[in-house]
Amino acid sequence: MSRIQVLPEILANKIAAGEIVERPASVVKELVENALDAGSRQVRVAVLGGGRRSILVCDDGEGMTEDDALLAFEHHATSKLRRAEDLSAIATLGFRGEALPSIASVSRLRLRTRAADAAAPGGTEIQVHGGVLRNVKTIAWERGTEIEVGGLFYNLPARKKFLRSQETELGHVARLVTHYALAHPEVRFELQSDGRELLRAVGAADMRERVVQIFGEGFLERLLEFERESGRMRVHGFTSLPSERRTNGYSQYVFVNRRMVRDKVILGAVRQAYRTRLPPNSYPVVLLFLELPYDAVDVNAHPAKTEVRFHDQNGVYRLVFDALEEALAARAPIPSYLHAGPLPPASGEAVADGNDDPAPRSSLAGAGGTRPLVFGPPLDDGAAGGSSGAPELGRVLGSGGRGREGELGRHLAMKLVPAMLYGSGRALAAPFRAEGVKILGQLHNSYIVGCDSEGLLIIDQHVAHERILYEGLARSIERGRVERQGLLAPIAIELTPEQKARLERILPELELNGFDVEPFGGDSVLVRSVPAACPEGETRDLFSDILESLEAEERTLDVERIRDRIAVGTACRAAVKVHMALAPEKMRWLLDELERTRIPTHCPHGRPILLRFGMREIERNFGRS
Repeated sequence: MSRIQVLPEILANKIAAGEIVERPASVVKELVENALDAGSRQVRVAVLGGGRRSILVCDDGEGMTEDDALLAFEHHATSKLRRAEDLSAIATLGFRGEALPSIASVSRLRLRTRAADAAAPGGTEIQVHGGVLRNVKTIAWERGTEIEVGGLFYNLPARKKFLRSQETELGHVARLVTHYALAHPEVRFELQSDGRELLRAVGAADMRERVVQIFGEGFLERLLEFERESGRMRVHGFTSLPSERRTNGYSQYVFVNRRMVRDKVILGAVRQAYRTRLPPNSYPVVLLFLELPYDAVDVNAHPAKTEVRFHDQNGVYRLVFDALEEALAARAPIPSYLHAGPLPPASGEAVADGNDDPAPRSSLAGAGGTRPLVFGPPLDDGAAGGSSGAPELGRVLGSGGRGREGELGRHLAMKLVPAMLYGSGRALAAPFRAEGVKILGQLHNSYIVGCDSEGLLIIDQHVAHERILYEGLARSIERGRVERQGLLAPIAIELTPEQKARLERILPELELNGFDVEPFGGDSVLVRSVPAACPEGETRDLFSDILESLEAEERTLDVERIRDRIAVGTACRAAVKVHMALAPEKMRWLLDELERTRIPTHCPHGRPILLRFGMREIERNFGRS
């Protein structure tokens, strides 16, 4: 007997399904794409148990005859391709003819359909269990198609055990439906979970209206609209101001010819546009739509069809980057001190700022290089400072144009401490002792600069305060003694479908830890109280931060994880900000309290709090070693 055997068709189908059907959201994706390809104007998705128990997708598209419906369960049977040449210019979302047979091979599937031009009054119902045809019959049915998928992976227990919790799977489904609702604003979308409505978006006139339907009017006001063309390519959409950042990339919606994709070229251009505008591990909100000829992109790169290949990758990258850079430069110019460049001439020549607007020559008059760099008078460790705050390291050689600090001073400060700006500084590893630190001042009103017997210390004031607050909040939460403050004016917050799904899971724990939240009709909730540590005006962002950080969780959320996210989010929002002048006594308090924390070297997000520059390193750089 030959050792090599042809696999039975049912087994081969199950193996092939592994590339297409990964989780309930994969099923929803394939069925929604089929509905859109069929010209549907209404698409309804309903799931039970996050899609683990049941998935229902119903549309009003062109439907199928009985013969076509039966053929649809055969591998590589499709109405979307006819010739090999068609692969070079695919205009539909689906084209492989693999989705339906793959789904049917790992579930109990029921299809009901009727062709729009059918002569007979009835429709067709087909049932397939585990890839085996069980029943075909004629039924009374309107135009369109309904597909119900139950017991996903019931016959593949090895795959079923890798499914995540109901909440996690529902989050993936909600994110998928949100993507396609954005890509097709003219189509009515509905999403229900266990009988609860998570999304209802009627057909919209344009993208702006659809964004408001899903995210709310306030969300749109915090976005910048962009559009740019290059040759046969066009990119348009919305992107966020740097202040509207997120803790994960789930708020980046990218489409190529209205196809949802995760493309490294496009996302790389997005990252580059925000590189100097966002702190590490932060992400912008982006709704990006790239349109180009079908023959300029290959969508046949992977069975899941979320990866594409561009014929002109460099052109796509440049188009996306330029579009975002143009929008951001108009409303959110890069601070001039972030432009690392050569030291400006000392002859008083104008120095360009982030807007390429030359500073007046008079602002640098007399800056001939003989004037010493001014750090301000030394501070005694316990001295009480005035209200003016600490001396600013970058404040040298004049005030600069329009009240800004001198550009030359900024560049000199960069030359003095390049390791802090370029990452060559050594994060503090030894135990931190505040007592021996002499405070010298602030750098750019963001970093506390001090020295001790070992050398120079630079402390990030925001993350230092964040660590102090976080540990205090974590102790209060653990003891069940979280103070709350009622809001004079309750705040209404609009939620996305996946945020609504996640909120129901964590709401009891939120209420135990300082929040008072109640439904407010439609997609909104009303926040009446927050933890007392949350500053006024930060409620909306704090609430969103907590939901977003929990959306990134792929496993079942436990109480400790929820509590930690509340403490992290509250501490981050309540901590002193960068570009904030601090009085000497406030800086001393920060250092003293930081020493008392369990982990004084890193903030709750993992970023370093302190950088040390040892005397040996400093002397070596000055040629004294």
